[in-house]
Amino acid sequence: MTRLAALMEARFMAEQSELRARLAVEARVKASLDGLDEARAQAMTDAADPASFSPALARATGAWLRWTDGRKAALNGDLARAHVATAAARKGLSRSFGQMQASQKLSENK
Repeated sequence: MTRLAALMEARFMAEQSELRARLAVEARVKASLDGLDEARAQAMTDAADPASFSPALARATGAWLRWTDGRKAALNGDLARAHVATAAARKGLSRSFGQMQASQKLSENK
């Protein structure tokens, strides 16, 4: 029983590590989205400045804004997948925690 408890503890620690990794991916995607939103807002501010207006700048800004729309859609998809992976990791961690607790109690009672 002691070996089972040690095995369940190792599994729990592995699940914790997995959850940390999933949360890190989620945070990176969120940071990318935030950075893209900030850059987009800055581009809109710069494009609205009448002192620096030019037709070429307007076309370039429009093309870049269209690109950011596509990139944002891709990042939102990545974020949704990251949320699902994080939820699955949380569920696995919860399950392994329960198994670890049960194996420890069985080990103590023996």
